[in-house]
Amino acid sequence: MFSTPKIILRPFCCLSSVVSLALLLVAGSAVTEAVAGGRTCTSADTFMFGNRSVGSSATATATVTNCGDAPWSFTDVSVHPATGPAFEVSTTCTTGLTLAPGATCTVSVRFAPSTPGQTSGGLWLHNTTTTPDQLITFYGRGVDTQTGSASLAFVPASADFAAQAVGTQSMPLTVELHNLGPAALVLSALVLNGPGAYDFVVRNSTCQIGAAIAAGDSCQMWFYFRPLVEGTRRANLVVDSPQLASLAIMQISGVATTITAPTVDVIEFYNAAMDHYFMSSLLPDIEALDSGHFPGWIRTGHSFKAYPQPATGTSPVCRFYMPAPLDSHFYSASMAECSAVAAKYPTFIFEAPGVFHISLPDTATGACPSATVPVFRLFNNRADANHRYTTDLQIKAQMIGQGYTAEGYGPSATIMCTPQ
Repeated sequence: MFSTPKIILRPFCCLSSVVSLALLLVAGSAVTEAVAGGRTCTSADTFMFGNRSVGSSATATATVTNCGDAPWSFTDVSVHPATGPAFEVSTTCTTGLTLAPGATCTVSVRFAPSTPGQTSGGLWLHNTTTTPDQLITFYGRGVDTQTGSASLAFVPASADFAAQAVGTQSMPLTVELHNLGPAALVLSALVLNGPGAYDFVVRNSTCQIGAAIAAGDSCQMWFYFRPLVEGTRRANLVVDSPQLASLAIMQISGVATTITAPTVDVIEFYNAAMDHYFMSSLLPDIEALDSGHFPGWIRTGHSFKAYPQPATGTSPVCRFYMPAPLDSHFYSASMAECSAVAAKYPTFIFEAPGVFHISLPDTATGACPSATVPVFRLFNNRADANHRYTTDLQIKAQMIGQGYTAEGYGPSATIMCTPQ
């Protein structure tokens, strides 16, 4: 019998509990470590042929892709010496072959049993990536007839997870493997395969490889959804047994979402007597202005979104108070500009290094990152220096018409980028 070797591509994952031990193979969409340079992506790393009648055959194929940004080569492509004679391997992935980024080669395995019994095998794909010891494994069983003596039902019939944020783990979902009989059923393999196989995890199981499930009895597996990438993720639980006429397959699915940081509204106020604008996302500021604690300030009805805490791709917005006679505030999402203002105007009061967090545009073009829109900063060009911040192009044009100057990056003079 073929023994399980060390596999770097995806280890055979032993699932243990206090009272049971089960072997779960994870196959499909295998990817080496996501590092710069050489990287391999394999569409499947385990072929399950199940029961095949003696004299018949079946073929399975996997594609190996260089999904990195640098070429790499195969140093040794060879069939594992314990591979059974029922397997015939053909591959375009050959020793010495170099794959450029995006290039592919294929591995095909034909299973044609000539005698009854379970057999297994493997193909080594040693290469020059950072995880070079990779193995594609295959399993099958020759039978005299394909009329099984037992049948298996999954409860529920499919495992469907609710939406889950990428990088987080769901609550467990229990799957029951129920032997409908009439004979006892001995599990010989439990495999997760399919494009989303690596997004689902079994943390515990009473289903034991090699143990018999009596007719009418069942065992349980506890699945978790732990998505690695965004989108709808799908996989299959494949169960093999000598007593089954064919492989038993259950579909598993879940929707992976990105983690969205909460946003706040940056609300604009106006004081007609001063002809000054002010903005804030801070509740104490907003309550004080709305309550009249600082007389003369009213909401303009304009606002934009920002993040109250650091978020991916954002910068903190500093705030300075400019004392009388200016009696105004200044904001910037550029750490360099914040430092320059502090150095040039020592009388300005540095109130906070991050009153909110927001994205910066490209400093050369003024282009905002995807899913954000421009915020414009307009200076009143008066001795009582004051700025207005807006996302509205009409307001921008109106203020420029009143003598204001647009300050920002690129032809559009974008100063910040607010999430849509």
